[in-house]
Amino acid sequence: MKTEDTEFAITPCQITYKGKEIPLGKPIDAWVELFGPYSRNFNEHTYIWDSLGVAIFNSCITAYDTNVDKEKRKCDQLYIFFINLDSKVGQAGKLQFAWNEYYILSKEEEEFLLKSTIRNKPYTQEELDQSREKMLKKKPDYIYPFTPYTQTVNLQGAPVKSGMSLNEVNKERSKIKGLEKMGYWDNDGDWSWDSGSTTIKTGEFREQKDHSSICPNQDYWYYITLRYSEGELEYLKISYELYEK
Repeated sequence: MKTEDTEFAITPCQITYKGKEIPLGKPIDAWVELFGPYSRNFNEHTYIWDSLGVAIFNSCITAYDTNVDKEKRKCDQLYIFFINLDSKVGQAGKLQFAWNEYYILSKEEEEFLLKSTIRNKPYTQEELDQSREKMLKKKPDYIYPFTPYTQTVNLQGAPVKSGMSLNEVNKERSKIKGLEKMGYWDNDGDWSWDSGSTTIKTGEFREQKDHSSICPNQDYWYYITLRYSEGELEYLKISYELYEK
């Protein structure tokens, strides 16, 4: 793939959107200039572009760290979301940032509750409808854009797009000399070491080699991960950090 063939193009030393370099580490105004006005934001942490399917999250800012330079965003993460809360896996409460929090009952589950004797009397359809509406109103409280990204991303010359399995992603990468497969990035804190696995269904996947060397004339480094939830491609994340000078 050529970098001009897609909106997002990611190479080892440059990330562009429609031919313009993404403003890593720049104030939010630079992101607005590139993407247009954002749709929602959660303080200085998170800005979401609902119609584009992207969001940025400043992982430097926490409840315990108030002396952060909010203009020079030193450790932003750019998310390109391929599915959102409206997806089947999203409504099942299986997306990373809404795990077991945002949950829409399936028709089968509703039918069960309408007949269930779990409590003194079965649930009514009105109660279930109210529960669904209450949950739907919570959608703006999550980072997920209302419209997922539907186009192809050029990741180091190989395509990544909605609906691609990890095997399909790695099959495309195998066609390009020098590209490593995307394998599981083991940071879950359990006692097993699964880094490099391609059979795990939920987690983040990335190249296993270190890409933290500074490219010429750049004061930052970044790495790319793909998040799969229950085998579904959830997002592509670009994490970067600025070097202190």
